[in-house]
Amino acid sequence: MTRTAKLIAVMVAAMAAVSSCASVDVNSLPAPGNSFQDGYTLVMEFDNVLNLPARAKVTLDGINVGIVTGVAATGNHVNVTTRIDPAVSVPSNTHASLQQATVLGDIYVALGRPADDSPASPRLAPGSRIPITQTSSPPQLEDTIAHLADLVGSGSLQRIQNTIIGINRITPPPNAIREISSRFATDISDLSNNIDNVDLLLNGTAQTAQVLNNRAPILDTWFSTQGMHGWTHAYDLYQYTGTAYPSVGSIYSGGYWIVPLLKSLADAAGAIQQSKWAFESEVPQWRKLFTDYFLPQDKYPAINITSIVGPDGRELSGNVQDVLRILGAVP
Repeated sequence: MTRTAKLIAVMVAAMAAVSSCASVDVNSLPAPGNSFQDGYTLVMEFDNVLNLPARAKVTLDGINVGIVTGVAATGNHVNVTTRIDPAVSVPSNTHASLQQATVLGDIYVALGRPADDSPASPRLAPGSRIPITQTSSPPQLEDTIAHLADLVGSGSLQRIQNTIIGINRITPPPNAIREISSRFATDISDLSNNIDNVDLLLNGTAQTAQVLNNRAPILDTWFSTQGMHGWTHAYDLYQYTGTAYPSVGSIYSGGYWIVPLLKSLADAAGAIQQSKWAFESEVPQWRKLFTDYFLPQDKYPAINITSIVGPDGRELSGNVQDVLRILGAVP
């Protein structure tokens, strides 16, 4: 074999080796951890999956239950094929979402169990699909950057900074804050010590509300059309009365005389009270005079002579004829 033939043979062998290495995929290499080779397949439909890596983990309640085995784009959604642990049952109403454990962490598929009060659903059979209505895709990176640009460019950060500066300006100094805190603590302590008065106030308010509720028909009458007419007439009457009052005795300009007048009226009332008490003390004596002396004499006008004694001391009442002669009743 010539030198040229040997060189050609070496080049052919090198090209064959390079072509065989190019057919090797990184994803086909064995990865550490459980690969769930004996698991079953589930397909999940997402609007978008961003940069979901191959062999991404699938979690349920924070526990790894499977891995992503393939991602394929279709007309209006993306099919994410997963391999799930055969010991795990996934209900048919499970919700799937794409999440990140950290800001710079890899995206993974998180399965969420249905609410506790939802009815039980059958488990998904191998090869089943979770429709797009039960999945949540992360926001587009472009949308996130656009919102962040709006936040920065709209002056929101400047307004937040100005707000903080304004709060710092109106915040009192530490001594004033300490005094306010001490006063607030004192007020709270007084409130706790007088909570019974607060209870009385609340009970009074509740009773007042109950009285108003019991008299709701009267209040409804007051605020009805007829009641409004009554309030209008009462207002007119009060207006005339209020205009007439100042003209009586020049109350506004010379009302100083009212105080002496009231004192004189009080003294007069006291004198009448004393006279009443004196009269009441004399009433029994006057009653005895009229009932024991005047009224009997007025009813029976007669004089009963029980004894007549002469100048010499002799009893003359025994001789009726002499007595009558002395009185002039007989000749």
